[in-house]
Amino acid sequence: MPVIETENLRKVYRDVIAVDSLTLSVEQGEVFGFLGPNGAGKTTTVKMLLGLVHATSGSASLLGCKPGEPQAMAKVGFLPEHFHYSSFALLTIE
Repeated sequence: MPVIETENLRKVYRDVIAVDSLTLSVEQGEVFGFLGPNGAGKTTTVKMLLGLVHATSGSASLLGCKPGEPQAMAKVGFLPEHFHYSSFALLTIE
């Protein structure tokens, strides 16, 4: 089972297509990186995989879960360049 999988993943911000028809599969143990110029959709793709932004269309899974599901998020680390995601405000320390 792939640890990251997308099928025709697409994100549009108003009239700007940030990610268009991204289909990929990353298997466990595989090393994978997103490379490209500014505005190519790298960060948007990661945000969609983490459930921080919703895809306009298509599907994605992370560790066999839908983006943002707690089972997957408990196993994933993410350090944004600018920390301003309101969804993290709901987290508590236990």
